[in-house]
This record gives sequence, C-alpha cells and structure tokens, in this order.
Amino acid sequence: MITIKNTQFSSNQSLVAILNVMTKVKMLDICKKLDLYVSPNLKKEETARRVAQEILTNPCDVLHVLNKQELQIVDEFVKAGPNQYVIRKMRKMPYKLQKFGLVLTYEDMEKEQWHMLMPDSVREAFAPKYQPYLDIAEKGAKLPSKKQLRLLSFLSSLHDDA
Repeated sequence: MITIKNTQFSSNQSLVAILNVMTKVKMLDICKKLDLYVSPNLKKEETARRVAQEILTNPCDVLHVLNKQELQIVDEFVKAGPNQYVIRKMRKMPYKLQKFGLVLTYEDMEKEQWHMLMPDSVREAFAPKYQPYLDIAEKGAKLPSKKQLRLLSFLSSLHDDA
C-alpha cells in the first residue's frame, strides 16, 4: 500500500512513478498475482514501466481479480472523475487496489478512515471495461477466470475478422 502524508495530492500521478516507490520484488509479486509476465532481469525503473504498461493496456487482468466491494470503489472513482478521493473505513487487510499500487492512500488515524486517490491513467483504463465485472459481482455470480477471458477474447477476435 502506498501511503501519502495528506490529501493535497492530485490524480495526475503516473502509475510508473507510484510503482517506482515499491521494491522490484513487490512489483514482480504483483505481476505473479495478476498472471502478467514482466522479465525479472530488468532494472527496477524498467520493471515499473513494464508493469504499468501491462496494467494500463490490459485492465481486465486486474478487474477480474477484484471483489464486489473493490469494483464498487472503481465505479465511484470512474463516476467521480479526476482529483476525487474515495473514503472507506480502515480495515485490517488493505484492498487489492491498495496492494497493487493502483490507489494512493491517506490514513486518517483519528477517524479511522482511508482516503484513496486513483491516478487518472488507471481510472481511464478501467472506465470502459469495469461495468460488466461489477454487474456480474452484484448478481452474486462468479467472475470469469483469466483463462476464460483469454478464450472469449480470442473467439471475439475471430468473429471480428470474419
């Protein structure tokens, strides 16, 4: 989780800059959890750039691992637009959005709240893709696996070529 000292940050932060705050091991762990491939032989800065590129060009790889609560948070960010914080009660376990460095978090210890800010690039990448995942989660159905998503994407590309 990337914490910030105050809520004066704007959402125009680059995902690469946010990931660069993490260790290379943490970034590669995120890749493993999202089933993304980024070579472990790269320097830290290049690893951050590649991880950000993978996440932003393939937002479904992230969206399919989020639960209903987190998809609702994504929905709030998308509807709120730039520079808007989403506030949640602090939990023992951070959200995956926090673990993956996809939001910056200000911890208000007095009110026991997290004030989360999503970078514009992440919000814009998620915006056109998240709604079907949220709809499925709200119906209580199981989200498709990454393997199923790849198959659907492949079949869709065959249909588009015809």
